[in-house]
Amino acid sequence: MADLLGDLADLRRRARADRHAYPFPLLFFGIASFLSVPLYAPAGPSPRLLPPSEHPLAVLGAHPGVRHPAPLGLYWLTVLVVGGLATVWWYRRRGARVGIETSTRGYLAALAIGLSGPAVALVLGFAASLPAFGGAVSRFGTAVGLILLAAATVLWRRRAPRALTATAAALGTAVLQYDQGVVGQFIAIGLGLVVLAGVERSVRFTTTTAAYLVALCLSASITPLAVTPATTWSMAAVVVLPGFVLVVGGLVGLRRG
Repeated sequence: MADLLGDLADLRRRARADRHAYPFPLLFFGIASFLSVPLYAPAGPSPRLLPPSEHPLAVLGAHPGVRHPAPLGLYWLTVLVVGGLATVWWYRRRGARVGIETSTRGYLAALAIGLSGPAVALVLGFAASLPAFGGAVSRFGTAVGLILLAAATVLWRRRAPRALTATAAALGTAVLQYDQGVVGQFIAIGLGLVVLAGVERSVRFTTTTAAYLVALCLSASITPLAVTPATTWSMAAVVVLPGFVLVVGGLVGLRRG
């Protein structure tokens, strides 16, 4: 009987390992991070800073100090859409091959929430132009975003109505992206990775996701690097640490096949 239970436990472990498909999104978004480096060419000593109300894609990593913020914002928007859809396709392909498919519905919802930032940024940009509200957005935006995401997590754990949970998550993500636009694309990527890690239940994937979130916080606080004059690499330093964690995590995940 003990041998039978041991065999069943071993089969369950193998089944969970077979359905793991997380190296693909890690490598895709990690490589895309490094490919974006040429787009971070600095604008010069006195760049015109476009607010999100004029350039909503600025909340997806288009730092206002770059020479061409619109192409950079479009690049990250394309990466998020193509990478998200390719991840869903990859998971379904892997599931059809091994016979055990990981649900990607939550990931698609997280992708939609991450991509809602530019639309919400238009509203926040208008609100930030109001004297009574603009100062609060600039001072407490990150704190408000984190509180809303924490509230969304609690609502999800308590099985609250999906509309309420999704609204709190979307607002929290959008406020964070508005206040931390230089890493807005990584916030959207991280939201999807957190959802996938919860579904995958892989120790390696969960560890990589946690390391990625730490790298994201560090990048938001210390980059772009204070280099005078600004260079492409100093402006693009924001993508190096998160991209490195993603690529290393993906390569480690490949060792399990």
